[in-house]
Amino acid sequence: MDALSASSLAWTNGFLDRLLPLKPWLGPDAARSTELGHAWARLFWTLVGVLVLLVIAWFASIPTAVVAMIFAYALFAFGYAILVRVHPAPTRARRAFAILFDNLLVSYVASFGDLLAVFVAFHFWITVGWGMRFGPRYLYLAITIAILSMGYNIAASPYWKEHAIFGAAVIVALVAAAINAAMLLRRIAAATRRLEGKIEEVSQLAWQDQLTQLPNRPYFHERLSQMLAASERSGREVALLLFDIDGFKPVNDTLGHEAGDQLLREIAQRVGRRVRQADTFARVGGDEFVVLMEIVRDKSDAIPVAETVMKTIGEIDTLVEHGLRVGASVGIACSGSRAAREWTSDELLKQADRAMYEAKRAGKGCYKFADENH
Repeated sequence: MDALSASSLAWTNGFLDRLLPLKPWLGPDAARSTELGHAWARLFWTLVGVLVLLVIAWFASIPTAVVAMIFAYALFAFGYAILVRVHPAPTRARRAFAILFDNLLVSYVASFGDLLAVFVAFHFWITVGWGMRFGPRYLYLAITIAILSMGYNIAASPYWKEHAIFGAAVIVALVAAAINAAMLLRRIAAATRRLEGKIEEVSQLAWQDQLTQLPNRPYFHERLSQMLAASERSGREVALLLFDIDGFKPVNDTLGHEAGDQLLREIAQRVGRRVRQADTFARVGGDEFVVLMEIVRDKSDAIPVAETVMKTIGEIDTLVEHGLRVGASVGIACSGSRAAREWTSDELLKQADRAMYEAKRAGKGCYKFADENH
């Protein structure tokens, strides 16, 4: 029984999500502005409707019921705008009531016919407006309600019975407008997806080294600044391991820059597979790479990472047939006892750079820690 109820609830939720989706159809960034923008647009068109009614009043008497409905709608539009501003998160109940009230009020006023028949024009704003702001599902729902409302007027209203051809023309125009709007929505959605893809591509280009596909120097500095700020809050140290490739220059000089580039790509792939996902592995320029990590116990946590880097690069044997071998010298700088806020990314990088050259002077293929009290 419980399983049946759960299945029924899931089906109901799925149906409601298809009928009145709350997920912004053009992305989450526009959610609040779209909801509030629609509320302000309703206020604007309410004012237009009141002005139209005042113009009509110069030529014909307005039924009291129509005046009451327009007044009620003005209160609704104003209250809806305030509600959306105070509680911007959309709800299906709120949207369902609004889309029904929008269409049914227009249909009711137009049902009196004569000069009030001009109010059918507002159906076009309602259907297209809901669709453009909230997506195709709302367009289809709004046009369905509008067509059913007009169909009811043709069947029940004396004026529209007499002018059934006019009513049918309105329905045809609504369908045509909905079809055109639906085509436009598809194009907008496709263009939005393409734009999002381009933005993502540009973002990746801005933060990615194009040769190795690793994070680049700007990303490294940004990430290090974030880690130092987090370190200040958590009390944990940050370790920066900087290494370059021993024997890289002979590869370039002997085999050419294309071989050097291929070596850098191979190093990026091999080391990238060996470092932890929680660590940041980046190329900061030339044959220099960095690994950023958080220290859990003490600075010795960085030793296995440094050894892994040296071992992984030392295992590259594709250059042996040319009489060349490569390795890595690693410099390690830790934020240490100094408050993290006292460090900048450039300072920690300089400490690691000095330690790396100490490793080179010590015979290469090894690691050295920077002097924390330097």
